[in-house]
Amino acid sequence: MSLTAIGIGPGDPELITVKGLKALQKADVVYYPASKLTETEENSWSRKIIDAYDLKCPCKPILFPMTGKGRDQFYREAYETLKEAALDKNVVIVNEGDLLFYSTYGYIQKLANQDKLECNLVPGIPAFVAASSVMKESLVDGNTSLEVMAKPDSIEDVKAALEKDISLVVMKAKFVKGWYPFLKELKRPFFYIEKVGAPEEFSTSNAEDLKDREIPYFATILFY
Repeated sequence: MSLTAIGIGPGDPELITVKGLKALQKADVVYYPASKLTETEENSWSRKIIDAYDLKCPCKPILFPMTGKGRDQFYREAYETLKEAALDKNVVIVNEGDLLFYSTYGYIQKLANQDKLECNLVPGIPAFVAASSVMKESLVDGNTSLEVMAKPDSIEDVKAALEKDISLVVMKAKFVKGWYPFLKELKRPFFYIEKVGAPEEFSTSNAEDLKDREIPYFATILFY
C-alpha cells in the first residue's frame, strides 16, 4: 500500500496543508510520535494537534524518546513498525513542524532511504516561520542572511553568531542558561515565542517578561 509522512505545523491545527489534511483523511491508520508511553500516560505534541481533525481511523502512538541511550534502536523499531503496517494499509505518520527540519521523522527517512523504500512526504510549517508571522516583522529581506541554531552550547555561541550581522533563529532555547541578562543588555530587537500556534502560546519582545519565566522545550527566539 503506502507510507506517507505529513508535517502538521507547530501547534495550530489549521496550519496544515490541504494536501496533508487530505492524506490524513484517507489513511487507514495514523501514527504519531510520543516521547513517553505508559499504560495510562503519553507525552505527544503531535497528538494534541491531530485530535482536532476528528479522524475516523485509528491513531496510534509510536515511541521516540527525546534523550537517553538506545535512541537508534527506538528509531529502528519505529521504522520497522511503519514499514510492516504499510505492506497492506495506507499508513500515515505525522510530525509537528516540518518533516525534515530538526524533526523526529528525519531519522525514519534516513532508514527508508537506506532500504530504498518509497515514501510520500508532505512538508509542514516550521515553528520559526510561524513565529515570524506572529511577530509581524520580516525575519529576512533584501540580501540579509539567516542562520538557525538549535540547542547552542552557551550564550557565547549566540553572541558570536550575532556578530556576523545576520538574522538568527535559536530553537530549543530551553537548553541555554542566562537568557534574561543577555536579552536585557542586547542592543538589537528580538522576539521570544513558545508553543507557537497552540492555545498556550506566549510571546514577548521585552526581556523583563522572561526574568523569572521557565523556558519550555518548544521555545524559539528570533533576532532580526
